[in-house]
Amino acid sequence: MSNTLEELRRLACHDLGMNDADLKNDVTFAELGLDSLMLVDFMFAVEDKFVIDIDHDAAMKQPTIAGLAALVDEQLAAKAGKDGSAAAAAA
Repeated sequence: MSNTLEELRRLACHDLGMNDADLKNDVTFAELGLDSLMLVDFMFAVEDKFVIDIDHDAAMKQPTIAGLAALVDEQLAAKAGKDGSAAAAAA
């Protein structure tokens, strides 16, 4: 299990009051009982935790905790690439 997935699971359990044993990585957010408002609040919490911006439409293409982890990893990799490029250009 990736570190991002583990962090998202912890965040979901904390912010959504979910039990870790009940949080299945490949079950949709709707099947987990999240309504649209809960999901938006959770996405904001994820953005704050990882300091990224999540495209809601992209997140809804794979609306699972595993899909969100993959999206977060993509965002973090892109951010690291931009930061690395900016640092290299400044040097």
